[in-house]
Amino acid sequence: MSSVSEAVQVEQLPIPAVDDPDSAPFWAGCAERKLLVALQDDGTPIHPPALVGTKYGPARWVQAAGTAILHTWTVVEHTVDPAFEAPYSLILVQLTDYPTVRLVGTLDASIPLSAGMPMRVRWEERSGVTLPQWQPDIDSADSTT
Repeated sequence: MSSVSEAVQVEQLPIPAVDDPDSAPFWAGCAERKLLVALQDDGTPIHPPALVGTKYGPARWVQAAGTAILHTWTVVEHTVDPAFEAPYSLILVQLTDYPTVRLVGTLDASIPLSAGMPMRVRWEERSGVTLPQWQPDIDSADSTT
């Protein structure tokens, strides 16, 4: 795929509502290319963040390392939404520093994946919104073998 068609395709992809009171700090962090996690007073992650302004809501936001392990994935073979041209891999990663926090992403279906493989955040710009996506962490994988 050419870089021009890739740019057009990315601009057609859906974007999240970044002004939601529960998740706005997360998206503000993403705009600065910082992966933030909401924590309660006792340090327990709240994901997705919810109940802002209540005793059950986040007490603070902290920056995560931006590393994860691949929890699971599936290869989407048939186009379900025209914005996401098949085939692609729909992935679920588990943050290494906050294992109860799992985030979704997409990858090219040709990238070989295996459960537990190290991943790292990469940033994708869509219509002025910065989203965390994931890619295999080759450097980490090389250091564990």
